[in-house]
Formats: sequence, structure tokens, C-alpha cells
Amino acid sequence: MTAITHTPTESAPRVWLLFGERRGDNAQVLALARMLGWAFEVKQLRWQPDYDVDPAEAGISLAGLDLAASDPLTAPWPDLVIGIGYRSAPVSRWIGQQAGRIINIRLGRPRTELKPYDLVITTPQYGLPPAPNVRELPLPLVKADEKATAQAIARWRLEFERLPAPRIAVLLGGPTQHMAFDEAVARALARDLQAFAARTGGSLLITSSPRSPAGLKTILAPALSAPHFLFEFQAGADNPYLALLALSDAAIVTSDSASMIADAAAFARPLLIYELPWLGRSKKPGLVAGIKRHVRERRERRGMAGLPADTLDRFYDMLTRMGRARPRRNVLGLTQKLYQAGIARPFSPEADLAWKPATVTLQAQERLVAEIQALWTARRSR
Repeated sequence: MTAITHTPTESAPRVWLLFGERRGDNAQVLALARMLGWAFEVKQLRWQPDYDVDPAEAGISLAGLDLAASDPLTAPWPDLVIGIGYRSAPVSRWIGQQAGRIINIRLGRPRTELKPYDLVITTPQYGLPPAPNVRELPLPLVKADEKATAQAIARWRLEFERLPAPRIAVLLGGPTQHMAFDEAVARALARDLQAFAARTGGSLLITSSPRSPAGLKTILAPALSAPHFLFEFQAGADNPYLALLALSDAAIVTSDSASMIADAAAFARPLLIYELPWLGRSKKPGLVAGIKRHVRERRERRGMAGLPADTLDRFYDMLTRMGRARPRRNVLGLTQKLYQAGIARPFSPEADLAWKPATVTLQAQERLVAEIQALWTARRSR
């Protein structure tokens, strides 16, 4: 990757973005940088193939980093670093150690002590507890590339506008460790989409994704008599994804993908979540593992129910802030909070499209950007 560099001015920080090997994660880091409006430099990090060190053990280090394949981490050091997830968490702390004092921002779930970071920006599925430096957003950060969106609209508009309104974007993910998306699910999905389109009198603009089951198109296409456009994802193909979102009147997204849900929500149109069957979680054997699981799942259930934290909850939250406990990813908790906030509604063939989503996602992002800008202003004035 060619690094994007800039010459910092007296009023703007030098910003580094730590990119990993997941495009969706990198997109969130880039989205925040674009929202802040400061020039930045991308530092692409790559890892040794056998790297498997817990970030709490790695501490402040470059453990596991493939230095030859990564962009150089050398002076001049940044004033602000934005990274995501757990692999680069020790790296961002190492950069801070070299620089002396930086604003260290981490997205997602660092899987280590939270206190060393100026801000930890997370979303409900990670279950991080409240803390002075934790900011929970309703959804992952997204900011569409305006130029790419305009090009996609120009490319696909005529084809989509031949189809009757309302035009419903349908974004399909795939199976996960905890959610099923097999042939039986695909056939049920096809029946539900057909019933929904027939009732609304509209059309379906459907796209699969890299994780979607192979042969999904051969299952969906024969079952859909309603007007539709159906794109099966292929790497390198002319992808209509941005155009689907920009030119649709509403969206249906499978529940496995928080990033696609966030992409759809950014267009502030009715959003319906198609909930994939829940498979549950694997369970480690043993008494100690069972006790840990009970406390963790109890905290998760109480949080989803909106109950105030009791003594055991607060103890588990303290361990999480210290990096000694790790809540499991909980997509069910994410969708429930989206429903409660009015951002999305659950899909059914009878679902209504005559409603306007709440704007709390945009408002939360605006507050976050203002907070980071104020943090830099205060740091610069010292």
C-alpha cells in the first residue's frame, strides 16, 4: 500500500492509521479519519503466519509483527494513532512509548486493559463495560466514499430504475460460528423475500458477499417471481453494492454482518434485519470454565434486558476493564439495541416500510468527532 502522507500544521495533528489484514476493520479506521477531517498516514501492518499471542501478554511491543512486510514505524512520530481490534493494540502502545505522548484511539475490542487508551470506541456486540474512556456507538463507523458512490450510481441507475418501486436492497452475509446460513436457510429466505416483494409491489436488489454460501444464486433465482436484480459476489467483478444502497428505498440485511447493517443504516432509510438461526456457543469443559461462562452469560443477559448492574456484574466489569475477562461477541445484543433505539426493525414478510429510522447513529458519530477534536485542542494547548 502506498502511504498517504501529509505535512502537519500547527493546528492539525500528525495522524497514523494502523491498518490490519481485514478490509472491514480498515474501513472503520478510515471512516473515523475522514470524519475528523485531518490528513493522515496509513501504516499497513502484517503479521507472522504463526502469531498467536494474547495482547495482554504482548503488552507494549511489536510482538508478532512482520517488520519486513509492514510499513515502517519510525520518526517523525504521530500525535494521534487510530487502530482497531486486538492484534495492533500492543503496537499502538509501543508507538506511544516512542513518541512520548500521543492520543491513542482504539476501535472495537482490544482484549486487554482499557485504561492505557485515551478512547476505546466500541459497539454493543462486544459487551465492553462503562468506563471514562469507553464510548459505545450504536453501529460500527462508516463513511461512504462520495466519489465511488457517484460512480456506482452512474453505472447502475438505468438498470435499477427499470424495476418498480419501492426498491429494496437485500444484503446477504453468510454463516458464522454461531449463525446458520445453509441451503435450508437460503430456501426460507427466498420464500420470505418473495412474499415480502409480492405484498409491497416493489422489487428486490439483491447482492451476496464474500462469506455467502456457494451457489446461493441457484437457490434464490428460481424462487423469485417478483421483479428483482440478483448479483452473486465475485472477487474483482463490477460490484453494485454502493449503488444498491444509494438507489434503494429501504434495505434488508442478514443479522450476521454488523458492517453491512451499518452501511445500510448510514443512508437513513427503513432498515429491516433478517435474523439468521442462532446456533449457540461452544462450551469449554470443566468447573472453572463453567463458572466463568455462567458469570459472563449472566452479565450478557442482564445487559440485554436493561437491568442495572449488581455486585456480580460490577465485579465482572472490573475484570473486563483490567483485561482479565473477555465478553464474547454478541450479535443478538447488537440487533436488540438497534430495535430499541429505532434504528432498525426485525424483518418479516409483513414488515412495514412506512417509518423513519432514528438518527441516533449520526448524532453519536458527531459527538465522537467533536470529542476527539476537543481532546486534540486541549492536548496541543498544554
